[in-house]
Amino acid sequence: MTIRIVTDSAANSFEKIIGGVEHVNVPLTITVNGQSWSDDENLDMDNFLLALKNTKTNTSSACPSMGSWLTAFEGADEIFVLTITSALSGSYNSAVQAAEMYLTEHPKARIHVFDTKSAGPQIRLLASQLAVLINHGYDFDEIIEMVDEQIKHTGLLFVLEELDNLANNGRVSPTIAKLTGLLKLDIYGTASPAGELEMLGKLRGGKHMYKKLVKALEKQGYAGGRIFIDHVNSRDSAEQMAQAISEAFPSSIITISTCGALCAYYAENGGLMIGFEK
Repeated sequence: MTIRIVTDSAANSFEKIIGGVEHVNVPLTITVNGQSWSDDENLDMDNFLLALKNTKTNTSSACPSMGSWLTAFEGADEIFVLTITSALSGSYNSAVQAAEMYLTEHPKARIHVFDTKSAGPQIRLLASQLAVLINHGYDFDEIIEMVDEQIKHTGLLFVLEELDNLANNGRVSPTIAKLTGLLKLDIYGTASPAGELEMLGKLRGGKHMYKKLVKALEKQGYAGGRIFIDHVNSRDSAEQMAQAISEAFPSSIITISTCGALCAYYAENGGLMIGFEK
């Protein structure tokens, strides 16, 4: 029997194996100046970010097609799908429709699609937890129940230096985006229980910022454990964040990675996304 984890590219994970379990990534697409960028391991991130920075026209993102999902499902008997929050993308709905079609053609297969209510490193953290449950031999329905619970016990904190794309897409006020840029402020926030972007406050950059962000993590329920930090062209900031977390929580287990195109599209240059266990 083939068991497979399938994520969309908002998970920032292009590995073929997660925790010993087969993994397939399904890319979203971002359009900039009429050019479509597939969010996969072959994307040229430097040129993508440059195109975003220089664009004078509206940009957009598109969820994976049903065909892309069906290709990812093909050949598997038990399939667990993790998508970006349905509040930001149609990826979840597309995956659900594809799952229904796949089951029509493969009635003995089993598929469950999780709306993670999040993005980036929180999805990847959930995928790694899912792999542990699969390896421990829990049955399909038990895994669904436990992952649904894990979604409630993981979280996301993001830190943004630039807000241009969020403003262009109506996620934040253009006035706020302009003022934060002029005042050189960073915005930090989270994914709400409904899976929407929730701004928590403003920070002035510098070393003290990271201690304040650790306090924000604590307030959201972090008390030590695993943390995944994804960054957009900001390895130094990610390492400073990791150091601040380690100083406050010596038992923390921290992994630093880079954002894919979809997360970079929202987090923008200098952005951090932090997925953590509660």
